Amino acid sequence: MFGSDIVVSMLKGYGVKHLFGLPGDTGMALYNSLYKAEGIRHIMCRDERHAGFMADAYARVSGKPGVCEVPSGGGVSYLLPAVAEADGSSIPLVCLASDVPLASDEKAALTALNQTALMAPITRFCHRLTSAEMIPHIIRKAFRLATSGRTGPVHLAFPENVLSGQVNLKLIENDIYAEERCARYPSFRARPDSSLVEKAAALIMKANRPVIIAGGGVLLSGACSELNQLAEYANLAVVTTINGKGSIAETSVLAFGVMGTNGAKASTNSALQEADLILAIGTRLNSSITMSSTLISGDADLIQVDSDPEQLGNTNRAEVAIQADARLFLEDLLTELREHRSSPLPLSEWVLSVRDKIDREFTELNRLKNGSSNGSLHPAVVVQILEAILPAETIIVSDAGYSTPYLSAYYRLKKAGPGFIDPRAQGGLGYAIPAAIGAKLAAPEGTPVIGIFGDGSLGMSIGELETVTRLNIPIIYIHFNNKAFGWIQNIQKIYYQKNYFSVSFDPTVDYVKAAEAHGLNASRAENAASLKKVLTGALKSAQATFIEVPIPSGAELTPLVAPWLRDEAMKEEDRCKDGY
Repeated sequence: MFGSDIVVSMLKGYGVKHLFGLPGDTGMALYNSLYKAEGIRHIMCRDERHAGFMADAYARVSGKPGVCEVPSGGGVSYLLPAVAEADGSSIPLVCLASDVPLASDEKAALTALNQTALMAPITRFCHRLTSAEMIPHIIRKAFRLATSGRTGPVHLAFPENVLSGQVNLKLIENDIYAEERCARYPSFRARPDSSLVEKAAALIMKANRPVIIAGGGVLLSGACSELNQLAEYANLAVVTTINGKGSIAETSVLAFGVMGTNGAKASTNSALQEADLILAIGTRLNSSITMSSTLISGDADLIQVDSDPEQLGNTNRAEVAIQADARLFLEDLLTELREHRSSPLPLSEWVLSVRDKIDREFTELNRLKNGSSNGSLHPAVVVQILEAILPAETIIVSDAGYSTPYLSAYYRLKKAGPGFIDPRAQGGLGYAIPAAIGAKLAAPEGTPVIGIFGDGSLGMSIGELETVTRLNIPIIYIHFNNKAFGWIQNIQKIYYQKNYFSVSFDPTVDYVKAAEAHGLNASRAENAASLKKVLTGALKSAQATFIEVPIPSGAELTPLVAPWLRDEAMKEEDRCKDGY
């Protein structure tokens, strides 16, 4: 039995159905073992970074760790951005890399690279194997650490001779087994201290304007049902971070929407500032989420719950800090509240008044932005059309850029769950096209998956359109084309006297033809009617669809980013005072 056969056997033991990667010289033994194996589908990508992004989204949707493999040297360095994103967003990835033979160490071999030094700062566990006999033990450790505690990525390096080396099966056959509970995440859930749960319940019962902040940890814990039960029983309004979007159905009267600098309605942020108690679950409460802590009043009691003790009280003083799994905490808190009150609390006047403000702000946007100009569509109009047409089970994968704030604020998820995916840890471009592939392969049969991105992102990941065609999967891609790095263009507009430099693309490039050349159904939608028509058709198609939507440039439109809108308004006010 070869070392590579042991790797494949262990992956099958963990129920791995999809392995994302691409070939390289040092990994040929693994590919030969995969060729002979049944039950694992290898998804060949066009770039190692994209293999990681596919595995990332696969993990978010499936509830299982995503698994990818890359070749040595450049392959490992290309994977780095995806691992960094997974690390920041606590997404469990198992990354496998081939490496130069052990005999080549310290001999300046081609593709030789200190993989453990490179990956150690952004992984839960990083190890280079030196013998095939150790493969079962190390893979078990990798899955265990990826799926427990603060979940996240792990990285294993397999020298070429370890993969191709032969092992006497009789010596290790009893060691080739998987730990079943680590095939999903979280694998080991920590129950909260009961005395702290009692203290949290007491604070909630005396609060007049309590609000839950639901972060990505709620979704990672699979705690959406428990969150909704608690919110409805205790009359707790819920705001979410972008990573936490989907923790509650956003059609609920208790759902106040996304908070923070990026993609929050003003009424949502204001409501949070009015809260007298905040229950933060599974969120780092970083400066982007809390607008440098201005959204959390110093008079509000803060209860913070996280599986990672490093986050507790890290950015804001917590009256009660609880290390626990989100789902177990929510179960215990609801039980505690029910012991003190036999029936649910009624909706408060404050919740209803805030809900009214949120709804009026949404209606105002419809009135102001319902239309197109200069052959372009406002992104908010696109989002409104998506919400009207897409079924509740749809999964939207957004890239960093213009799609994020508008989807965050104005696309209301009709059901709780992982219906919205966005790379919020690093905000790297090039995510949505490959990540949508991972999401589609993980989603239940027939679930629509929509990938939305700008032209900056498209330029970084266009090669994966061939992958979509090769796999024959009906993803719908929506391309926001503003002919520039629009996000950066906005910064130059507001803060650098409109000194636009190195942000614009060639406006004559025809991305629709490029998508057609890759085998997708492709068209351009320049008004609401054409977008509705082509989107409706795409949902019925068995073929992947590419829809280009021209949107205003960064010079014309400032997206829903609270500090930008504030500073732009202040500059306009100053110009008026000066008589301009």
